[in-house]
Amino acid sequence: MGTDRTSPPSRRGAPPGPAQPAHPQPLPPSERRNMIMLTSLMIAVMASVDMTIVSVALPYMAGNLNASPEEITWVVTMFTCGQALIVGVTGHLSRMLGRKRLAIIVVIGFVLSSMACGLAQSMTQIVIFRFLQGIFSGPLIPLSQSMLVDAFPAKDRSKALSIWSMGVLGGPALGPMIGGWLAQNLDWRWNFYVNLPIGIVALFLIVFFVRGVAPQRVRTDLVGLVLLATWVISLQIMLDQGDDLDWFASVDIWFMAVTAATCFIAFLWRGIYMGDANIMRLRLFRDTNFVACSILIAVVGSIFLGILIVTPQLTIDYYRWEVVTSGLVVGGAGLAGIFASLISGRIVGLVGIRVMLLLAALLIALGWLDFSSLNPYAGPMDVLRAVGLVMFGNMLIFPLLAAQSFANIPASDRDEAAGAFNFVKTLGFSFGVTFVSVMIYRGTQANWNRYNGDLSWASPGFDYYASVQGFVHEVPAAIATELSLTLAKQSGILAITQLGEVLAVLALCTIPMALLLKAK
Repeated sequence: MGTDRTSPPSRRGAPPGPAQPAHPQPLPPSERRNMIMLTSLMIAVMASVDMTIVSVALPYMAGNLNASPEEITWVVTMFTCGQALIVGVTGHLSRMLGRKRLAIIVVIGFVLSSMACGLAQSMTQIVIFRFLQGIFSGPLIPLSQSMLVDAFPAKDRSKALSIWSMGVLGGPALGPMIGGWLAQNLDWRWNFYVNLPIGIVALFLIVFFVRGVAPQRVRTDLVGLVLLATWVISLQIMLDQGDDLDWFASVDIWFMAVTAATCFIAFLWRGIYMGDANIMRLRLFRDTNFVACSILIAVVGSIFLGILIVTPQLTIDYYRWEVVTSGLVVGGAGLAGIFASLISGRIVGLVGIRVMLLLAALLIALGWLDFSSLNPYAGPMDVLRAVGLVMFGNMLIFPLLAAQSFANIPASDRDEAAGAFNFVKTLGFSFGVTFVSVMIYRGTQANWNRYNGDLSWASPGFDYYASVQGFVHEVPAAIATELSLTLAKQSGILAITQLGEVLAVLALCTIPMALLLKAK
């Protein structure tokens, strides 16, 4: 009961056609290897775009489905719950079904659940279908990563994962722009229908170009799966709903926190006792190089998502730029990230991974410090410079960490490692998004309360402003409203720039972890 019964599949259980290898060997430069690259990139983009594509369309969905602003956020919460739950057991599912078969199943399920979301007629329906969509999208990114790792030899792996990283990190940036355009010009339901043609093309590529990996006879650890599901879902709900419920002032948040902590400890203790029979192979985390890369990718990725969250908020909500202008700024900064990902493989060969992490951390910190100096009168080039530095630094190290994490992992554990790696990354992203959102919300409130007191006749600055405007004893209602809006705008901008200082320090805190990375 405590052992993992793993053996080659019998002929009766094997799929038709040529025998599938247990561990595919790297391919030489060829058309098939290029098509595997295209397939991996497509399914990674498809999964990552759906993380954020509905964020802009939530108000349209709430109006159509007769839901309150608080209720409609469950559309995002349940997707992240499903995704975080399944990504950790992707390796187990890949061993049980075979990588190619699992990829086909999850792409079909993702397309069908996306169509169901588009056809939903009530809040209950769309919440259920979004949870299913999250479950089917979860394995897509780990599978795409392990496909590339197997197809490319170690010397070419960083270059391949550079392109893959652009899809994983570029998808969340494209999501709000695509979703906003579809919701405004067509209908919010097209945020889900758009997955149909993309999914069909991805399915075609998987069937004809992805190599199969032989399935194995494995026993599913149901108790471990229940513990994993309970603590992950409880944690995700706590993170997504905490701000709306005022965090630990809410009994519900306390319940979720205690449940998540209890089940996590039980899962960890049981997983160590069960060994490879556990639903996740926790022994992978004995490798300090793998752990360091996983944690670093979660932190660096969270900092990257931070810039994607605050830049549209700053430029559209506070600067009142056109959506196109904001998109061009983010897209221009994305070009800097693409350039960094293309040259990172060559630079790391000269200086090593540890120096690369130091350089990337310094560039990210410099970019966020530049971002923190923005004022209400900043122009597109000011924002582009700061965001471009952050993206350049992130993409300089992100693909290298994705490749470095597999340095000590044997071929037999690659699917498990890809699942565990992306599981840590997904949890890190959830913490990062929550941290950024809370910092902005609480910072805006604190700045308002701090500077609202200066709008009084006792303040020399306000007294001078009032005398210039010709006010003596009271301010007209229209002017008072304008002052209130100006203060709200400047409080929000100040909160975002203060967040930049915090994230700059966080980027510098990653530097000591370079010592845990494998030197070569």
